[in-house]
Amino acid sequence: MTQESQAASGQGALGAGLRRLLAESGLDKGTAVVRANRLLDGWGVRRLSASRFTERLSGQPGSNFAQLWALVAAMLVERGELTEAEAAASGRTRTAAGDGPPAPRARAGHTSEGPTGPRARAGHKSGAGPGRAQGHYDYWYALWESVRAEPGPGPDPRLGAYLDAAAHAARVHPYPDLFGEEGPSPACSYVPQRMLAAVPGCEGPGEPEPAAGVFAASDGTALLVAGPGGGKSTLLRVQVAETAAQLADRANRRAGQAFPVLVRAVKLAARGPFAHVLAAAASDALACRLAPGTLTEDFFRRRPHPKADWLVLVDGLDEIPAPAARAALLRTLAAAEREGPYRFLITTRPLPPDELAAATVPAARFELLPFTAEDLRGYARARFAALNSPDGHVERFTALLAEAGLAELARTPLMAALLCRLYAQMPGERLPQGRTAVYREFVDRVHTYNTHKDVIETHQRAIEALARPFQHVPDRDAVTRAASAARDALPDLVGHLAFHLLYARVGTFADALADHPLSRPPVPLSAPDWNRFLREMLSVTGLLTVEDGELAFPHRTFMEYHAARYATLTRGGRAWEVWHLLDSRWIRPPSWPFTRAIWSMSVVKVNFLAVFGFYGLPCLTHADLSYAGFVLDLVRAHGTDLRIRYMRIAARGGAEGGTFVALQAALGTLVPAEAAEAARATLAAVALSGRRVAGEQRVLAAETLCRVGDVRGIEALRAMAKDPKQLDILDQLHTPVRMQVAGTVFAPITLYEADAMQRDSRRDTKAKLEAVMRDPTLPEAVRREAGQVRAAFGTVIGENAAARVSRAKSRPNERWWRRRGRRTP
Repeated sequence: MTQESQAASGQGALGAGLRRLLAESGLDKGTAVVRANRLLDGWGVRRLSASRFTERLSGQPGSNFAQLWALVAAMLVERGELTEAEAAASGRTRTAAGDGPPAPRARAGHTSEGPTGPRARAGHKSGAGPGRAQGHYDYWYALWESVRAEPGPGPDPRLGAYLDAAAHAARVHPYPDLFGEEGPSPACSYVPQRMLAAVPGCEGPGEPEPAAGVFAASDGTALLVAGPGGGKSTLLRVQVAETAAQLADRANRRAGQAFPVLVRAVKLAARGPFAHVLAAAASDALACRLAPGTLTEDFFRRRPHPKADWLVLVDGLDEIPAPAARAALLRTLAAAEREGPYRFLITTRPLPPDELAAATVPAARFELLPFTAEDLRGYARARFAALNSPDGHVERFTALLAEAGLAELARTPLMAALLCRLYAQMPGERLPQGRTAVYREFVDRVHTYNTHKDVIETHQRAIEALARPFQHVPDRDAVTRAASAARDALPDLVGHLAFHLLYARVGTFADALADHPLSRPPVPLSAPDWNRFLREMLSVTGLLTVEDGELAFPHRTFMEYHAARYATLTRGGRAWEVWHLLDSRWIRPPSWPFTRAIWSMSVVKVNFLAVFGFYGLPCLTHADLSYAGFVLDLVRAHGTDLRIRYMRIAARGGAEGGTFVALQAALGTLVPAEAAEAARATLAAVALSGRRVAGEQRVLAAETLCRVGDVRGIEALRAMAKDPKQLDILDQLHTPVRMQVAGTVFAPITLYEADAMQRDSRRDTKAKLEAVMRDPTLPEAVRREAGQVRAAFGTVIGENAAARVSRAKSRPNERWWRRRGRRTP
């Protein structure tokens, strides 16, 4: 191999040498990486990715010489200059640091005392001299050291502009109408929250810690979970505002720092190379602060600073409607983390248990905790700073919360913001009763009494501007009439948009708008002009905000409220909602004709007809409870008495009926107090019952009691751990398909069908226990007890015995069948 000059050629010499060696070896990049990784596996060094090889070809030396030498050795073997044995032996001696560069062996002009391992004798098989492998090694190590000693390239000139824009964008509050015309940045009234490590084994103590620690709590991808309005977006914005402003000053940049990028999850779901998709998402978020084309694919493909990563803050994973699309995005992020300079923090509402169990979900998960009582007082004090005697107003506000039964609900940051805004507008006035009343009052005040925005005058000017170009009187009158009708129907249009966006009936905001009758322009007007007019009218109302240049709801909970109000406008709509949320869910297992009916949140589990809509929504998940609560409160406000329905579901609906009523009461829905108490009593009866109750239902009842703070929940889990046999009960809902088709015909269940029912019942019980163990919204003590129940239940159903047989089978020269009844050490 021709020795090239190692004088100040730097990265150019390293990159040119590697590219020439790759061309002469005849290998493609993928094959070279695969062969290099085989060597690295033998040396016990971290594997190399294709993107890292690309960086080396461009002349970047990297911090791990072993990876560089593995690439070189693989290509030298292909060229015939080294044997595979020589290549493998040449890298076995390295420092104890594992990831650090191997210690060079006795380079020219140096002596090595006490080598840490045997030197490869390169000439034994090929006939070459003994220094062949060592010569290549020494050359590349000296070149690698010289490149690392050179001053690195200057920062990308776009980095400073990006950081300034990101810091300014993060200082703008995402919900400006919560604060009025001159809304402060999120940091002005921000109260630091706390978090819990949600999965055993992830970094972080078992006790609550400051939520700001989540940004450095994991070396890879982390998941931050909180309920609706739990403060996830505000936490990300505060972090970006502080960190970006600090890093904008070059003097504050240090090697290894993370540079933040805040994007919405729905924007990252687009197809294409990740760096390209990230650049497009970041450009949309900062479109009003950066010139078009500033953020490009190459900007995010490289490290922002030596040894530094991009910390991509992915907000709102739950806003992607389809579980398959969420899983696909998580796979994309995992691949980007492996191959590029990225770390990820993903925020989401609680996901369904089966999604949390998927391998694509990050192992490091954290729960963002709500405000404590003291946090709420501090937040209210910051919001009432402009009032006379802020401390006195905080005391009055706290008393009014207790009087209205909103003290627990106000621990949610978004609800605290709404309540503080309502109080600040009319200090000392009583607060609305219940969650829905709070949202209704707030929306009415924003839309109807938002005098500082001159909504009526702005709408009138927009109508006049739209009609002004038409000089023919009939045309102008037609445009004016259509525009005035659109102005009067704006609340209905907002509800229509929310209703169609909520359950992904349409893909985008523009699609939802096009699906409304108002989207058809009057004859004299073009469709683009009419659509611009409608968007302007909607943006002025204060009910919508602008994100990434598009209209959007300020928070998913607002979307749920507007959708519920739209769904309950008519008597027929209210009757339909009550039927498919409450009445249609009473079922009776067809193979058990002598049992009473129960209430089910997942009727598709019982009867295949639910798939075709005969039984309402096929499945009512936790994600639907917020919307359902708004609907039921609005139905009640229109005069429909739901008390009897609540009581029947709570008292006779079993574990799922009790769960629905108890969680609605905890959410802030106006559930009668006696119904909430009856629901907790039903749950306790199921969880602690001595009767034969399906294991999944028993665990569900205990879980719900724990969620609402009832000590009987954890008592039930402890009882299950002591006597796990009570969980091994056939679930009546797992009936054979033939009996679902002809449910009124009683026929004996065969042994095969009984075995299938037992297998399915055990599967459901195991899945439910494992979901409770992993649920980040449950206290650590509950998850720990669920783990003990899962271990005990595994013993009952023979999992340990199967494991012992499997281990015995794997032992060589032993007759495993003779050991089945013997204790395995």
